[in-house]
Amino acid sequence: MTPVLSSDLLFLHDASATGGAGMGQTLILVAMIVGIFYFLMFRPQQKAQKEQQALLASLKKDDRVVMASGFHGKIWAVKDDTLIVELARDVRVEIDKSAVRRKVADEAEPAPLKQK
Repeated sequence: MTPVLSSDLLFLHDASATGGAGMGQTLILVAMIVGIFYFLMFRPQQKAQKEQQALLASLKKDDRVVMASGFHGKIWAVKDDTLIVELARDVRVEIDKSAVRRKVADEAEPAPLKQK
């Protein structure tokens, strides 16, 4: 007589408990899980990437932007992969386009700071 391992008994027990569920049901369950992951995780990320790419493509001179660092500035010049942004009067920096997070609605120029 050969010894029966407990893992063999568990396997037999699992097969009888599921009523002999076929491979088709398992595949349907896996497909449903993949579909849920796609709609909850990947699709919103792709949508956000497309919106960011559209924003970067629409940047032009005199747009007011907020950068990833939190700096607010006005686009002074647009190059292929970079922008020259004016942070204050006569203070210009060259940044990568990907550093821009959003455009700021066109408003009146901010009031200059009063010095004490």
